[in-house]
Amino acid sequence: MPFAIDTGASTTVVHADDALHRLKIPETQFDPATWPLSERRLTSGVGGIAVYRAVEASYAFTVEGGDREVVRGALELGALGSEGLPSLLGWDVLRHFRLDLNASRGSVALLPP
Repeated sequence: MPFAIDTGASTTVVHADDALHRLKIPETQFDPATWPLSERRLTSGVGGIAVYRAVEASYAFTVEGGDREVVRGALELGALGSEGLPSLLGWDVLRHFRLDLNASRGSVALLPP
């Protein structure tokens, strides 16, 4: 699943389009009124303030040679109003890697630390 790298985000966010269509999370899971209080997060950023649902997650990255590296942590699910926004890879995941930015090739890579 594609993510935008957001060095200003402390937590990784999966917005509604990706959650619904790529991760196949049912639409019923996106009603903040049904979320346990312990899972609700109020987050502010460039776009303003929004409510997110914090859930446990595992991220599997394919590394050179075809092996997979798994990072366990959390992510925040955007409410249905977040449709159209890109999902964001935040510092909770980025801290496990070294970020290699190559402007001449137009590429960004997550490398072992």
